[in-house]
Amino acid sequence: MTTTADSTRENDMFKLVFAACIALALGPAIGVAHAASADCPTLSSRLLDHLDKGDFTGATADFDDRMRSGLSADALANVWQSLPQKFGARGAREPARSSVTNGYAVVVTPLHYGDKLVDAQVACSANGRIAGFYIRPHH
Repeated sequence: MTTTADSTRENDMFKLVFAACIALALGPAIGVAHAASADCPTLSSRLLDHLDKGDFTGATADFDDRMRSGLSADALANVWQSLPQKFGARGAREPARSSVTNGYAVVVTPLHYGDKLVDAQVACSANGRIAGFYIRPHH
């Protein structure tokens, strides 16, 4: 005969097993998102380092396939090399800010050009690749 105490224990055990299954199912996805957001500052810094050295092929090394097909090393070189002409001599980098937006880790690094600031924004996908790169007015 099943008692109320046995039924409560079974119900509690079911809840515990169910919660463990959910945690195991979500664990890898949470870990991937966390890994991408943890790696994005490194990817962003490496991209900017390559650009500053004039290594435009190296700058595209961490691009995902869509980025690589949409922004070649030559096109990236044209944009990057035009910035001092538009804004003034390149100066220092400000500290980067990181966030997560729409499932992407995003790093924004303010860059000094002459007396102006522009933001280099890098978006990283869950697979740890650069999925977006933008130069925008600082805000």
